[in-house]
Amino acid sequence: MSLRERNRLNAKRAVQRAALSMFRAQGFDSVTVESIAREVGMAPSTVYRLFVTKEDIVLWDEHDLEIDRALEEQLRRHPPLEAMRIAFVETLGGRYDDDIEFQLARVNYIYATERLHAAALHADLRHRVELTDGLRHFLSKRNRHAAPILAGAALLAVDVAIERWQADAAKHTLSVYVNDAFDSLIGLASIT
Repeated sequence: MSLRERNRLNAKRAVQRAALSMFRAQGFDSVTVESIAREVGMAPSTVYRLFVTKEDIVLWDEHDLEIDRALEEQLRRHPPLEAMRIAFVETLGGRYDDDIEFQLARVNYIYATERLHAAALHADLRHRVELTDGLRHFLSKRNRHAAPILAGAALLAVDVAIERWQADAAKHTLSVYVNDAFDSLIGLASIT
């Protein structure tokens, strides 16, 4: 990672953490991008270059590229559902467990804020399209039609895992919940 990329990543982290704290204290609608910029010592235009919307500030996941790489690597080695399970456990599980207090607060806030929850659901649709496109490269020509179903099912399993993890106040690691959700999904696939 170049110095410029590291600086951008650190700036996004600073904005996200400051904004979440402000949103939780003052309410999502009461906090402006300008006030967030002041809090972190940036120009509002810089915050807008980092994040397109206020919702994006909370929803941003710094590990998206890491997830993409892990998915690509695992899809070369394993059947699709197992590959996605491994990739999500490796990337999301570690991220949430390493920064549990912040991630739990962020996820709780997303679920508790209707506007953010709606934005998260909309982002899931974009992710499903991206994952579908990626899966098509790894599925045989005969099975490519199943890519949207596999992508949607895998992302729903992750969503259910995160929802359970936050509802249980991170009683177990996120990896446990992701594995359980994929066990259920894979088990359903084998029902006759």
